[in-house]
Amino acid sequence: PHPYPLSRWGEGTFSEFSWIQQIMAYKLLDSIRILDLTMVFAGPVSTEILAELGAEIIKIESIQRADVFTRANVYPENEPGEDNWNRGCIFHTLNAGKKGISLNLGSEEGREIFKRLVKISDAVIENYSPRVMDNWGLNYEELKKIKSDIIMVSISGLGHYGPLRDFYMYVPGMEGMSGLTHITGFPGEPPLLSGCAYGDWVTGANAAAVLITALYYRIQTGEGQYVDLSGREAVACHIGDVLTEYTQTGQIPERIGNSHPTSAPHGCYRCSGEDSWVNIAVENENLWQKFCEVLENPLWTKEEKFSTLKQRLLNREELDRHVEEWTVRRGHIEIMKMMQEAGIPAGAVLNMKEINTDPHLVERGFFNIIDHGEGIGKRPIPSQMPAKFSQAESFIQEHAPRFAQDDSYVFGSLLEMSETEINKLIDDKIIGGPPNFPRGRPTRVDLIEEQKAGWIDPDYLDELRKIHGEDIG
Repeated sequence: PHPYPLSRWGEGTFSEFSWIQQIMAYKLLDSIRILDLTMVFAGPVSTEILAELGAEIIKIESIQRADVFTRANVYPENEPGEDNWNRGCIFHTLNAGKKGISLNLGSEEGREIFKRLVKISDAVIENYSPRVMDNWGLNYEELKKIKSDIIMVSISGLGHYGPLRDFYMYVPGMEGMSGLTHITGFPGEPPLLSGCAYGDWVTGANAAAVLITALYYRIQTGEGQYVDLSGREAVACHIGDVLTEYTQTGQIPERIGNSHPTSAPHGCYRCSGEDSWVNIAVENENLWQKFCEVLENPLWTKEEKFSTLKQRLLNREELDRHVEEWTVRRGHIEIMKMMQEAGIPAGAVLNMKEINTDPHLVERGFFNIIDHGEGIGKRPIPSQMPAKFSQAESFIQEHAPRFAQDDSYVFGSLLEMSETEINKLIDDKIIGGPPNFPRGRPTRVDLIEEQKAGWIDPDYLDELRKIHGEDIG
């Protein structure tokens, strides 16, 4: 049984798993217009969250400077196609439901048009290097002259003020300078990066939160404001317990891999099958007794060296070897269920196929099934706002914009430019397309044959169709 009547969500067809699946986005920020000058991950994550909450996001790119990294990265069926800039799957994931226009802010005319857009918008969000908006004469002080209550959010690696503001910074640097990399890894081995641009996703979520907070402040006071968001600090505040530990004890925490300073067994254990694992956390004596019962009390569990938590911590390596001798003979899902039935926290380590076909995530509507149009078709993409609102009107998001897709709407309808004016802008390459991809920088297009030479699941579309109940692809 679902927690709310189907009528609350409107009429629709629901599969066995996905009664909630049509709830893809919510009109909580309906009527809010945000100018999006962000690229790659952190900024687009933030505006995708806002798009899923109903805001009108106008993503601004240019022929000269498109969001190349996501547009030229990962293609359906590994085929870039002739218009590869419109087929990048990461771009589709992080820009669903947004409007997309072309506008060259490197030109004086482009900047004047941008100012006209500021006048009819609620907020501007950007993730350029700190000097860029200043150089263009588009910093907050200038935008405030155009619209007194405008909100501006600037995302950068190290922030817009401070001695390091002009350092070039991508995810590895942000994660390293936050302290995250230093604590990630195994004892006696080098530090490890997150491997998933974690810093960008954390930064993007923080950026969405501060923009919503600034909108609330404007409702209360009538005033806009400027928000300076540092990606390094966004990551650092998510390891606050480790930072605080040093201030209280004077100790710098060591890398401990999958272990835990006060729990054992606690780790990621190999299971039967190729690259199959399960996480198990036994945090107290009560759970230890239950854990032993699940294992059917083998003789080693009775040894003195494992009789107390203190002893188990001292003999952690031997304990983990015993546990893995048991887990390696069973499947990761089977072990998770056995542990959970006994009340022991445990979770199978799921690969990307298992996550994309997970019935629980499908039933909760975590994946938005969006028709991306010709050449791509319907594809599940993960929501960037994984929350369900009982008192909000829902809507189904559109696909991410093709390059310059909404030029006519924005320049013609919103700014009321004539066809002659728009055509001149196209001729002068202030707007229009297609985008110029930079020379000399490898993209997934260049590496596609090498990628296709690797192992590919031949049945992945059929697997997705089975679980999502949609005509995927």
